[in-house]
Amino acid sequence: MQNKKERVSALFSTVKRYLLAFSRFVYVVGIQSVRILKRFSRRLSRFLRPLFRFLQRLYRATLGKQVSKIRKELHSLRHGFSIAWGRIRRARAQGFLRTAWESLLVAGRGLVRHRNIVGLVFNIAAPIAAVLFLAHTIQYWNNLEYGLVLSYGNQTVATIRDEQVFDQALEMVTERMVHDTAENEEENSVSLTPTFSLKIMDTSAYAEAADVCDLLIRQSNGIIEEATGLYMDGELMGAVRSSADLNHLLSTILEEAVGEDTECEASFVQDIELVTGLFPTSSVITADEMKEILTENEQEKVSYTVKDGDTPITIAKEHGLTLDELNALNGGNVEDLMYAGTKLTLQREVPRLSVQITKTETHKVEIPYETITKKDSTQYTDYSKVTQEGKNGVEKRVDKVTYVNGEETSRETISSTVLKEPTDKVIVTGTKKRPLYTGPGESSGKFQWPTPSLNIITTYYEYRWGSFHPALDISGYSAYGKSIVASDGGTVVASGWGNGYGNRIIIDHGNGYRTLYAHCSELLVSVGTKVSKGQLIARVGSTGNSTGPHLHFEIILNGVKQNPLNYVSG
Repeated sequence: MQNKKERVSALFSTVKRYLLAFSRFVYVVGIQSVRILKRFSRRLSRFLRPLFRFLQRLYRATLGKQVSKIRKELHSLRHGFSIAWGRIRRARAQGFLRTAWESLLVAGRGLVRHRNIVGLVFNIAAPIAAVLFLAHTIQYWNNLEYGLVLSYGNQTVATIRDEQVFDQALEMVTERMVHDTAENEEENSVSLTPTFSLKIMDTSAYAEAADVCDLLIRQSNGIIEEATGLYMDGELMGAVRSSADLNHLLSTILEEAVGEDTECEASFVQDIELVTGLFPTSSVITADEMKEILTENEQEKVSYTVKDGDTPITIAKEHGLTLDELNALNGGNVEDLMYAGTKLTLQREVPRLSVQITKTETHKVEIPYETITKKDSTQYTDYSKVTQEGKNGVEKRVDKVTYVNGEETSRETISSTVLKEPTDKVIVTGTKKRPLYTGPGESSGKFQWPTPSLNIITTYYEYRWGSFHPALDISGYSAYGKSIVASDGGTVVASGWGNGYGNRIIIDHGNGYRTLYAHCSELLVSVGTKVSKGQLIARVGSTGNSTGPHLHFEIILNGVKQNPLNYVSG
């Protein structure tokens, strides 16, 4: 006890020493910090003092004098105002004319007496006014719109926003001339030597690139005429004299793609633009020629994923290619790429002008049923029985489907209606653990061979004589009268004559399974008897439809006959 008190006292002493040492450390640090700050403040003050004095002298020599004069003038002006107001107030008693005269007299004397402050105000206000006027002037001229006047010689062609408009117009001229023949190239070429000058313009008066294009073509020596050009994704396909013929052509292409389906919507995949303007006569084509251009096929590269069983020859044949073409598209020997999941490059023919069709499609789809497993604590774990068969439901769906050149590219379900709800499949399984010992009437969940002294199978679970034989026929040397035992424990539910079976016994094992023993010469158990696994129940015979002594042995699960060899072996 004494040692414990000494240890506690020693601990308190140690803590106290550390606290005193820490407090002294904080004190010293604080004192030193204050000293350092004071020393820095004094040195900074000595360093900046000459600068402050210089700034004070500069202020007094320049702005200070003016400020002092203004203060004196303002004080004098305030005193003069009070005197002048007194004189005007006394003059008001003598009438309007006297008041007006006194006001003019006071104002004139005030301007003469305080002319210095008027000069000061003018000297300050004049530069400020000049700066404001300059800023306003710059802003005014900056807000004006300037255009470029495009001229050829002494003739003004158009006023444009900038040189980029001229460049665009020049490209349009080149596109419109693209159909010219070689011999007409020099005759119909445009000699372009423009000059530009600035001009203040209203933005609404600018000429667009298409207008400038027409004006440039007019400057050429070729024969021109008005036509409508068809542009596909910005590229000129050609020009047709009649815009009505061109519109009719495009409508015909859409109608042919739609066919008899009047409920769908059709549009072009590419951006189509019709521009009416001046075109060289040699570049104008007929509507039929335009149709040939738009509907001719082009080669398009597509991706293909190799599947199991594919070969280079089958892939090439399916997509209308030769083996050499397939190899060329994929940079070598395709045989080395024949692995499932590998991407190959193929090509197919597609129309130059692609048509996209969007329509709604209504169809029915199956709703798959779900399987529900229910637990039954009164049945053993090897028990399984379907109490309700599952049935798929039916759902009506309305899809928005998009086709490009007849091939589906996207599908979106926009509504769905359940016409028939699915019926769940219900399976009951046991959860009761089966005991290791199987007494009378108890199933072990495993089957044994039913004839201990016979193991020759004369007929299997197979087709025989035009019909299916859903059992095993077991026989052997001197089979007649040999023992038949219960393949598993259970309750006898049938014992007696059965059509075709002769003398037969059926045992219910309580887990969905039943076993059948037929053609017996003697039955040793009756209905209701609870038998154990391996218990003697009958003897081999040849009763019923039998050609010789043997045991006809069946295993039945939930009413469906199974292959016994999946459960037992001889």
